[in-house]
Amino acid sequence: MPIPLSNSVAVLEALACRRALLFAKEISLSQVIFEGDYAMVIQAITHGNSELAEYGHIVEDIKILALDFDFIQFSHVKCNCNVVADALTKKAKDSLSLAVWLEEVPKDTTPLLLFDIP
Repeated sequence: MPIPLSNSVAVLEALACRRALLFAKEISLSQVIFEGDYAMVIQAITHGNSELAEYGHIVEDIKILALDFDFIQFSHVKCNCNVVADALTKKAKDSLSLAVWLEEVPKDTTPLLLFDIP
């Protein structure tokens, strides 16, 4: 889904993480792993060093939401190891509404899945 009103990559990453957590709760997941390619945001979530960051309030929301899960993990992944997420991000820029794929991915994204498999 598009996220308006921010030019900061860090803020966008934090907002996307918070939205992913909300979505996981909406579909009743209890065990989740979230991967992000902005190391400072992942570190802020996992180590709690975001008080002075422009996204600190979003990280605090994420920490509160995380309490609702039986298992939760936040991991940093390099951009080149996350080409599917990058492609979906670019797709969202052109979208005007929320789009969700639970059992299938968009056909134009399917070939990229091979890059994310170790």
